[in-house]
Amino acid sequence: MSIRLAGVAIFVIAALYAWTAQDYTASFGDVLGPSVFPVMVGIPAMALALSLVVFPGGTVSWPAPRRLLRQGLAIATLVAYSILLEPLGFPLATAALVAAIAIIMDGPVVKSAIIGIAGSLSLWVLFDRLLGLPIDFLGTLFDG
Repeated sequence: MSIRLAGVAIFVIAALYAWTAQDYTASFGDVLGPSVFPVMVGIPAMALALSLVVFPGGTVSWPAPRRLLRQGLAIATLVAYSILLEPLGFPLATAALVAAIAIIMDGPVVKSAIIGIAGSLSLWVLFDRLLGLPIDFLGTLFDG
């Protein structure tokens, strides 16, 4: 039954993902437009989700409570990242995300913080300075 419920949940998420793409408008001269990619991802995801509903296979063994807690914390961290990215700016939010995920995966706190800071600054330099894709260093919280 768990596999079927997961299939239904994936189907609903994929359908909403593909449906929201219809609001994207194409710029002049753009043949396909921005709505093609979400539809290309959403339709196969819906088909595969239906296959989980119709043909569930195997047995489900739920992970231990500690592992479920770690998975929930990882999802909460990703949601917090999406909320805090604009107010904090890319380097701070990304450093916090990487460090938090590393700590959730039982990494040492100091090494996790160092990797988070170094990784976020490296990514910011790569995208903003080298590739020319502007990313705010400081977010709206710091008037960035």
